[in-house]
Amino acid sequence: MRIAVLDSGIARTQPADKRALKKYCDRVCGYASFIHGEKATDALNDESGHGTRVAVQLMKTCPTAEIYICRVVKNVGNKPVVDKDAVEKAILQSIEKDNWAVDIINMSFGWNYNDHSGVSNAIALAKARGVLLFASTSNDGLTTPNDILYPALADEVISVDAADGVGEPAAFNPSSVLVPGKERFTAPGIGISSPVSEDLSDGTSFASPVAAGVAGLVLEFARQNPLKNSPSVSSCLRQRHGMVLILRKMSKQKGVDQFSFLCPWELLGDEWDIYGGEGQLGSKRFFVAQAMVYYLRKFFGKEIGEEVFPIG
Repeated sequence: MRIAVLDSGIARTQPADKRALKKYCDRVCGYASFIHGEKATDALNDESGHGTRVAVQLMKTCPTAEIYICRVVKNVGNKPVVDKDAVEKAILQSIEKDNWAVDIINMSFGWNYNDHSGVSNAIALAKARGVLLFASTSNDGLTTPNDILYPALADEVISVDAADGVGEPAAFNPSSVLVPGKERFTAPGIGISSPVSEDLSDGTSFASPVAAGVAGLVLEFARQNPLKNSPSVSSCLRQRHGMVLILRKMSKQKGVDQFSFLCPWELLGDEWDIYGGEGQLGSKRFFVAQAMVYYLRKFFGKEIGEEVFPIG
């Protein structure tokens, strides 16, 4: 999987940071700063440490993913500021077939309104090209004008709230009342450690890369036997609604507001040692693939996956 992380960069310039991130460094296959006046190598600086935490959360969740670091946030007076022009440029470069051609984009930031046509157009183009987009909702509860921040508010984006390790929703999540047509998921985002310090952080920012990483695992599974022989399944999973269907099937409702907590083991897990194998008929992996096809057919039609699981 190729996954772009749009954030404040990654800490890789100081010797201590390099040592702390040693097991992750080889996973970073590309980087660039899209902030005006900065060099590409400025993406290897991370003043706030935010981007580093986000990238590591993603790499822990999806261990084989190739990571592309896009610096679109910088500190101004010790306060992180999102450069919207940089976000637009980062999305466009990430999805170019002759460039990084990523499968997934994670955006752990947001602002109140959809007030940048370049970003909204880039998001729409990414969706049209089969790139999945994830973004954090907000850490401000009900105090923001639109409850959920943009770009998580966008129709094309899968929005993510935070929870603790057992799925209890964070108190700082926005309301669970859904924006029409908007489905949200929760993932661990409380007490997140930094690989370069002993600090712990909370936020939907750190839950979003976990959800993006789970989506990466799903896509990766579909590129192996037996589903690698099914272009129709691949096409469905690269659509927002197709991925939402699968994420929904690996979620459990938690809390009085019924947030959907991601439990990937519900579909991809191996608690009873029944999901492994090579994907051949009757193998353990075969049954997970069959379940995915079953869920996708309910929405996309019975012909989905017929290359592997013939109808009738």
